Amino acid sequence: MPLPRPDSELRVLVVAPIGRDGELTCRVLAGAGIPALHCADLEQVARELAGGAGAILLTVDALGAAEAGRLDRLLQSQEPWSDVPVVLAADRGLGQSSDSPLARLELAGTLTVLERPIRVVTLLTVLRAALRARARQYELRDLLEQLRASVARLDTERVVRERFVALLAHDLRGPLSVISMSAQVMATRPQSVLDRPELALRVRAAAQRMERMIRDLLDANALRAGERLAITAVPCDLVEIVTEALSDLDEGGRRRVHASLPDRLEGAWAPDELRRAVWNLVTNGLKYGRGGAPVTVEAGPSGDRVRISVHNEGPPIPPEEQVRIFEPFGRGRGAATVAAGWGLGLTLVRGCAEAHGGELVLTSTPERGTTFTLWLPRDARSNGAA
Repeated sequence: MPLPRPDSELRVLVVAPIGRDGELTCRVLAGAGIPALHCADLEQVARELAGGAGAILLTVDALGAAEAGRLDRLLQSQEPWSDVPVVLAADRGLGQSSDSPLARLELAGTLTVLERPIRVVTLLTVLRAALRARARQYELRDLLEQLRASVARLDTERVVRERFVALLAHDLRGPLSVISMSAQVMATRPQSVLDRPELALRVRAAAQRMERMIRDLLDANALRAGERLAITAVPCDLVEIVTEALSDLDEGGRRRVHASLPDRLEGAWAPDELRRAVWNLVTNGLKYGRGGAPVTVEAGPSGDRVRISVHNEGPPIPPEEQVRIFEPFGRGRGAATVAAGWGLGLTLVRGCAEAHGGELVLTSTPERGTTFTLWLPRDARSNGAA
């Protein structure tokens, strides 16, 4: 069902320069429920068309040879979807050469000529028919805009898919190479399994890394489809979870992180999902914060909730990007200057927060840097977490 249109899109622009014809015509149209605007000349019509119009009603007194040519050029400059109807009130016996602007407009079906004197009922009937045709043109415009938006969205998704496939192939190549080389050594030298136990540890670590990649991808796809992460909340210590997440960082990352944690912070949460969320928030701060600057991690109680905040210094996240970065595969413009990533980390963090019945809050300003705060209920089991 078409949406109601603003009056500006279906108003009649009236050009009648003699006496009070224009003003009186606008009153008649308004009394019949047709919005109208009295324009002094075609120059004003051209300006008003930019804001929308349903039809143009003008008298022959408004059209000299130059004005007829201007009207022709004005109508020719419309968007491809637009063909605004023109109604001309003319005297009986108006003659036009076959190559005149008015004749060309009439031949094209744009111009409707009414002979004066015009009965009000005739004028209203013609204008209402013109406005119905104009409304259909606006519907076509809306469809074209939706089509353009869909095409742009498809182009964006195509670029995202191509980038994601490239990143996936790159990231999987590392653990696959480790598994392949270790398996080759163990196959050609079986005794190496006993002599070099680190080979098995490498295979296990590589397999775990691939498993994490697959899990992240599946969870992100579920979130993109509107599903919530399935979590199991159990009694645990949040400080232990955060500490384990920080221990998974590389040596350089651990040196930059400053943690301020209580001795214990007990509640009921999903440890694996929270560990992944904290790791993603911290690595995000290390990537996008000012190089070498510390990343601060804090945790503590707040009434019947707990909070985990991760702060980094550096350029703020622009407001227009603060929504997009939480979407699957979404990355800010500054991402091009740092290590490549899948763009899933913040999506998974927000999904983890919502699955626990909590929220993820972002504040980012030039003065105070960027802080992500994960707010969680003290006991996620009371929020539907199994």
